Amino acid sequence: MNFGREIEDVVENLCKKSFFADFTIRNPKYRKLNGEEKEAADLLVVFNNTLLAIQIKSKQIDSSSQPCRIELARVSKSVDKAIHQFRALTEALNSPQFKSFRNARGVEIAFEKNQVTEVILVVVFVPIWSEKSKPVQIRFDTTCYPEGPIPIHLFTLRQFSLLLLLLDTLPDFIFYLTARWMLHGEKLIPPGSDPADEWALTTFERKRLIEICEKKIFTDVTDLNKRHQPSLAGLERREKPSYFIDQLIEQLYAAIGSGEAVDKRFNLLAEPNSLKAYQMTIPYLAKLNRKDRGQMVEFLVNRVKQCQEQEIAFRGFIFSEESDEAYLVLAAKFEREERRIALANVAMGMGHKLKAKTVIGIAVSNDWPDLPTCDVAVVDVSKLKPSAELIEMTEMAFNKRPYSRLRRS
Repeated sequence: MNFGREIEDVVENLCKKSFFADFTIRNPKYRKLNGEEKEAADLLVVFNNTLLAIQIKSKQIDSSSQPCRIELARVSKSVDKAIHQFRALTEALNSPQFKSFRNARGVEIAFEKNQVTEVILVVVFVPIWSEKSKPVQIRFDTTCYPEGPIPIHLFTLRQFSLLLLLLDTLPDFIFYLTARWMLHGEKLIPPGSDPADEWALTTFERKRLIEICEKKIFTDVTDLNKRHQPSLAGLERREKPSYFIDQLIEQLYAAIGSGEAVDKRFNLLAEPNSLKAYQMTIPYLAKLNRKDRGQMVEFLVNRVKQCQEQEIAFRGFIFSEESDEAYLVLAAKFEREERRIALANVAMGMGHKLKAKTVIGIAVSNDWPDLPTCDVAVVDVSKLKPSAELIEMTEMAFNKRPYSRLRRS
């Protein structure tokens, strides 16, 4: 039985589910100078300026001698080999031929190496238990290697699976890894801390995390995850609406190729329902963390409620002061074509009002979600020169401030 392929299947599916198949690449290959073809990593997750490389290692384990704990020394050779294999990634990044690959959707995508400013390395260790062994929970003495210039994180498959269940957006996972690297680099938590306890600190005790890092306070996080189980139940309830954004991404992919006429006033970056349009739209939605996705859906739900008493309701918002991208949600009692026209006009006005270069708009009917029809558009407003009439209409329509600049906590 080929355990290696099966294990890679499991890890790939975890990444596809949490980070989307669009950004997940399995076994990307490159050619060395001598012409030999080689794998750069087991898995790559490429998103914006971040490259997350994952190397998977397995080892047969006999737990009879230590039923409660397996020291890192028992598997150090496998882990060291995985870390050593990351050298192939460095070689690949320096190869001029390493410029495109096929993602988990089977789509060939370009790889802009010059845009990568952050590289994170993850080793996933998978124990293969012998027939006479009783599987036990594995705990490593060290799970993070912060000494080098590139962060290296070590997880068992069980730990990695749990983390991607808890941190199921790429922005949230990267934030966790960054905080984790800082905590271990400054030796502020024990080197063998459980990743789930670290997650509880970064998720439920954000103010305490900031104080720990600023004041360099050593903190034992043991059993922190257990103590926050009641908080986890509440978090899951609050996050439930946010998964509409995840479902929307899958629906947009399914709609590729279905021709739909779009009002000419849309200054779209690509033809609607084309693969190019999909690939340009998805990063704007996928870059939102779980909290931001929930905030966006909350705004959308509130606009639908307002639309029960008025013809149209909308709200625009910017998640970061440094961002030149605005998001827009709109609900209207109009027919779909009229709703699209309204989305085009409001997007232009919102871009003018919030001084944005790009507006990502979602429009639904007043019957949403019973009538699930939803339109999404990424509108380039950077070169639009609004007329005096549009400016006047914008000021009138926005006099109740249906827009805001949000602050991430």
